[in-house]
Amino acid sequence: MTSKLKSLESNEKFDINAQRTLLSLSHDEENIRKSYLRKTDLRVLPVIVLLYFASSLDRGNIGTATLNGLVEYLRLSSTDQGNVVALFTICYIAFEAPANMLLKKTKPRYWFTFIVTAWSLSTLYLAYAPNAALFIMGRCLLGVFEAGFTPGIVAYLPYWYTREELGSRMSVFFMALPISGMVGGPIAAKLVQTQILNLQRYQGIFFVEGIVTTAIGILTFFIMHDYPDTAKFYTPAEKELMTHRITLDQGLASKAKISRKQSFNALLDWKIYVFSLVGFGPNNCLALLGYFGPTIIASMGYSKTTATYMAGIPYACGIFSMFIVLRYINRIQLWKLYLICIPSNILGASLTAYALKPELRLFGLCLVGVGTCPITPVGMTWMSTNAGSVSKRMISTAIFTTITGLAGFISPYIFTSKYAPKYAIGHGFNIIMLCISLGCALFLAYYFKKENARRDANPVDVSHLSLEELQAMNDRNPMFRYKL
Repeated sequence: MTSKLKSLESNEKFDINAQRTLLSLSHDEENIRKSYLRKTDLRVLPVIVLLYFASSLDRGNIGTATLNGLVEYLRLSSTDQGNVVALFTICYIAFEAPANMLLKKTKPRYWFTFIVTAWSLSTLYLAYAPNAALFIMGRCLLGVFEAGFTPGIVAYLPYWYTREELGSRMSVFFMALPISGMVGGPIAAKLVQTQILNLQRYQGIFFVEGIVTTAIGILTFFIMHDYPDTAKFYTPAEKELMTHRITLDQGLASKAKISRKQSFNALLDWKIYVFSLVGFGPNNCLALLGYFGPTIIASMGYSKTTATYMAGIPYACGIFSMFIVLRYINRIQLWKLYLICIPSNILGASLTAYALKPELRLFGLCLVGVGTCPITPVGMTWMSTNAGSVSKRMISTAIFTTITGLAGFISPYIFTSKYAPKYAIGHGFNIIMLCISLGCALFLAYYFKKENARRDANPVDVSHLSLEELQAMNDRNPMFRYKL
């Protein structure tokens, strides 16, 4: 197989039948594939889960801080309260696309070490910001440095996996979000009850979590790997099979270049924007759970301390549903998960907004966690696997996370104390966007089915094109089939 692979990659003409033969593995080759996947999973997934845990912790602690003295100590007005989250989001959105381009120009290990350490130091600074303006500036810095993380990891994971292998790994990565939400609440509640260096209660949260995540950022330099073709832990047979399979799937990241033409093609692809609407509703739910979970629970009549502890409950429910989805994600078409998760979100959001009993409203918030946590990685996986190449995936991921990230700009202004305790506008907006997300998911599934059928019925001779030329066509490659 090795000689055939080399011949295919060096051949000026591309033979699609040869590619199909090479992607079907013999018994021995399948054993090699399983072996290198185990090694990859053990060395790549724990690192990115740890980093996402740090990211979620530093980004989401603002909700607990707001409930535990931040507003009173810094005298934040309603506008200031909105700006604390919204301006963070604006900076996050503005730097996502440039950050993904920088990721491609440097090694992942250097890039992620830098941004994790930088945002952790920004979190530490928030503990000492003396007034509202400087605190908001610190949050802006946090947004600038975190901008490169989630879209960066979404682009980084396909460096190591083919499209068929990616879905379950993306779900494992996003598992860190509900875990951080589940344990972050009790940790933050304990911190606000503990006197730390004469700091205010909310300051202790930023101080301790900033120290911990700074250590994680430094550790990243020593434990992260850059590319599969430069990794030292594979046998020669494993590395050869892995790199060739990824090359045939969508291309090796270490060899790919982001050109102006590729960037322009991604920007003009309408499907990326529909994907972004698919992801907007669930991402808005994430913003509500992360930034306003304790506030929403407190509005149900619970004390601030109790609400801080209870904010982890919806995430715990989300972990449960993620384990179920993780088991079946490679056996089911991704669009069908939206038929399960989004209705759960809509029902949960409606109960949270309009139910009268606190217990029923809390149950609704748990349903939001059940629907949101598993479907968020599905959206990114679905979009990423349908990009068609490494280069387009880098740009389209940045577009996707930029648009879905707008949820963090809109919601902060409709969940301030001005609208307490019902937050009717905020809950209504959330439900409407979830309905739009479901509709867009169904539309994309319909389009992909029709387009795949059209390509199957109208085969195109591509024998005159090289592998590189076909990959440069991205998802417009006549041999490319959209993943449903």
